[in-house]
Amino acid sequence: MKVGNDLVEVERFYKLLSNESFIKRVFTDKEMQHINSFNDEQKKAERMAGKYAGKEAVAKAIGFGIAKGVSFNEIEILPNNDGKPQVSLLGKTKVIFNSLDEKNIEISISNTKNLASAVCIIF
Repeated sequence: MKVGNDLVEVERFYKLLSNESFIKRVFTDKEMQHINSFNDEQKKAERMAGKYAGKEAVAKAIGFGIAKGVSFNEIEILPNNDGKPQVSLLGKTKVIFNSLDEKNIEISISNTKNLASAVCIIF
């Protein structure tokens, strides 16, 4: 079993909502569709912060981290039909994950107006 967690300040993501280079480097098109489905800027920033924290938590749990083979935009976090966040891996990040003994990923994301946190367990 492997565990990763992360905590970020939501305020930092207000500026990043319109930063195209950051968005393309970190988020998939589907994730941005989900983030932009909210009309309120606060909710958009909270969702963006939560997904970012989730990606960091997944990278930490995988054990390689960002810039050591795992890419932000190859970790996709979207809600399932019940609203629970689900992780899908793409590209090289998926190849790295498939080389691990553990095959299941669970993630939990929480936020307040000011903070977003995520915990990932790989087992």
